[in-house]
Amino acid sequence: MSKIKLESPLIDQPEARTGNNGPTNAGVTLVERSFLGHIMLRGRSDDAAFLAACARVFGVEPPTAPNTYAEGNGAVIGWMGPTEWLFMVDSEARAAWLDALREALADVHAGVVDLSGGQTTIGLEGSHALDVLAKGSTLDLHPRVAGAGFCTRSLLAKSAMFLRVIETGHRFEIVVRRSFADYLWQWLVDASGEYGLKILPAESSLALAGLDVAAPRAAATA
Repeated sequence: MSKIKLESPLIDQPEARTGNNGPTNAGVTLVERSFLGHIMLRGRSDDAAFLAACARVFGVEPPTAPNTYAEGNGAVIGWMGPTEWLFMVDSEARAAWLDALREALADVHAGVVDLSGGQTTIGLEGSHALDVLAKGSTLDLHPRVAGAGFCTRSLLAKSAMFLRVIETGHRFEIVVRRSFADYLWQWLVDASGEYGLKILPAESSLALAGLDVAAPRAAATA
């Protein structure tokens, strides 16, 4: 059987694949983090069994405070709503994480859905990253409001997105649906132009400062 070919939604944007010759002192840097594992996790935040089962795989419980995300065992889990979280993992480890989550949650009222092929992630950073976001969003992302660990669902340039703050006021990640990715990339390139834009070659690993991307632990038994 032939192997399924992976193709980024930004396949028609050459600079998104190979990078550009932008200035070394660029005010904005963009990079696509393609082919990451995107897993939708559903459950009840007041269900102790659900939280404990997730913690056995993830290392910490899914965050229950609105608009926050946690990092553990080389993965990211972001709060999307009272019963919904987005689980982001390294590309090569996606299948193992799916298996581990499904095993751990087999006897718990929960849902695990692989969304990987329908989304991509765009990294945005630099001294003018906030200025770029302000052009297309009404979100208040000032450091006093949205520090590292903040995440939210909103609109950017009329496109639905999930945004995560990695470094306060400086470094962000945007998760966008496949059908909007090409448009949003072009918008970001245009909005960043006046500040000096550096585009890095596409990467396929999750950005986690100071954390190793580890294989998921086997689900513990009662």
